[in-house]
Amino acid sequence: MSNSCSISSDKNVLCELSFPSVEPLPEGTARPFWSVMIPTYNPNETYLEETLNSVLEQYPGPKKMQIELIDDCSPDFDPKAFLENFGDDRISYYRQKKKNGIGGNWNTCIERARGHWIHILHQDDLLLPGFYQNLLKGITGEPGVGAVFCREFFIDDKGHTKYLQIPLRETSGILTSWLEHVFVGLFIRASAIIVKRSVYERLGGFTTSLQYALDWDMWKRIASSYPIWYEPEPLFCYREHRASASSEFINSGRNLVEIRKSIDISQAYLPEDISFNVSRKAKENYTKYGITVAVRMLVKQRDLNSALAQLRETQKLGSNTFFKSLASLTLDTILNALRELKSKIL
Repeated sequence: MSNSCSISSDKNVLCELSFPSVEPLPEGTARPFWSVMIPTYNPNETYLEETLNSVLEQYPGPKKMQIELIDDCSPDFDPKAFLENFGDDRISYYRQKKKNGIGGNWNTCIERARGHWIHILHQDDLLLPGFYQNLLKGITGEPGVGAVFCREFFIDDKGHTKYLQIPLRETSGILTSWLEHVFVGLFIRASAIIVKRSVYERLGGFTTSLQYALDWDMWKRIASSYPIWYEPEPLFCYREHRASASSEFINSGRNLVEIRKSIDISQAYLPEDISFNVSRKAKENYTKYGITVAVRMLVKQRDLNSALAQLRETQKLGSNTFFKSLASLTLDTILNALRELKSKIL
């Protein structure tokens, strides 16, 4: 059973998205406040242990929090054996009988979640102390919100901080600039956001027609229907490493293929009088993003093929700013390289 959204050709999109239905839980089901659902597929077990420990350090008890691994039929990972070795019975697991893909596995997370609020936490990300306690302020202080999320650190494969996300607003509260920060650009990491289960029940689950941008599609659907609360204190660490699923998409340029598709699709979520301009701004934003990624891959990683893939798909976004952005960013890169060289010589 699914909900479907047909998008007409007058918006230059010929597609139909299917959103799997999320059924309410049976009456009498024991409902904790939080459900922390961790989708896994051949995880780095060291990272996964760190992820689980970052949750358990904030564990309020079984009546308040459910923690469960949802494994997508990993060929090289046994969640039962892992948890037995981990030695903590506060964590349960469910193993898919066959591989469902990212969207399918995330939807199983939602289906199996018994909590009023669902946190889909990625297998290699980390929570910082106070994550749940701080986001609880948004939930209790603004009863009408559909989701709450926070600012984040970006860390490398060793856990070292690379940089801190720019705050979307200086104080905690409802994200009033949601068009800019949800539709124009993706500023919400899946592990940083907690969504009310009833929101998924109303809007449906993640579309399985997208893989890289399926979370962006979901946040846009939520933002167009519910207020979203934001915490500017960084309470979460997003781990960037070359073995991640996101890296595979970026190396091939498929990240921008899906970004382009998501931008076109989301015009249907907005009123006619603003959808075109929001779409245009999103394409301009991701034109700059794609070129920036391409230059970084070429200069820092010496990866010509991935850089070309990024540029090829960036140009297909159709933004008039492509060549201007390319020239500007390339010049900036050359100047930065010269400054670095000068500092080494001196």
